[in-house]
Amino acid sequence: MNRNLLIIILNILMPLSLRAQSKLGIENYYYSGKPGSNSVVPVVHFETKNSFRGELRYNYEDANTLSFFTGKTIAAGKAVQYSISPMVGLSTGTFTGLSFATNIEIEWKSIYFSSENQYSMAMKSGYDNFFFSWSELGYDLSDHFFGGLAVQYTRSGGSNKIEPGFVGGFYLGDLTVPLYAFSPFGPGKYFVVGVIYECNFKKRIK
Repeated sequence: MNRNLLIIILNILMPLSLRAQSKLGIENYYYSGKPGSNSVVPVVHFETKNSFRGELRYNYEDANTLSFFTGKTIAAGKAVQYSISPMVGLSTGTFTGLSFATNIEIEWKSIYFSSENQYSMAMKSGYDNFFFSWSELGYDLSDHFFGGLAVQYTRSGGSNKIEPGFVGGFYLGDLTVPLYAFSPFGPGKYFVVGVIYECNFKKRIK
């Protein structure tokens, strides 16, 4: 899947979603120091006023792989707020397959927990099914800064890989910039910098 085709799909999906959606997020993650990883991983997600959710990912499941996920978000809570977004997704490109995913977010006062989990079944011979999880437990140090723990877990081809780490970053309006250090005390250490923009729409955009 080349870059021009990705741009075309984004141009088609984003205006359609903006007509009814209540939330939009654009994320980009930059990897450094991890051999064989994709250096740039963009993600676009949107959620309608009826809580239907869609995600468009590139380089996430594998290099040169485009994925689209859809599902619905269930949110509730007062003192403790939580949301659960079960989704199903299709991937095409280097990795072609079907995925089942769940995003979980929990907030209590200044403490937050988030977890992205997915199981992907390969539709090409020579590729393994895999399970991937990225979880974080953090604390808002102030209105602008946060820090905490993060861990990635991957099971593929009968092997398990656990990569613990740290996260820290800052908020600037609708912009969030997290910095991750995974396996920081071992030879396989690597870093991830994220740039996340999120906005809410209070009424229908015409």
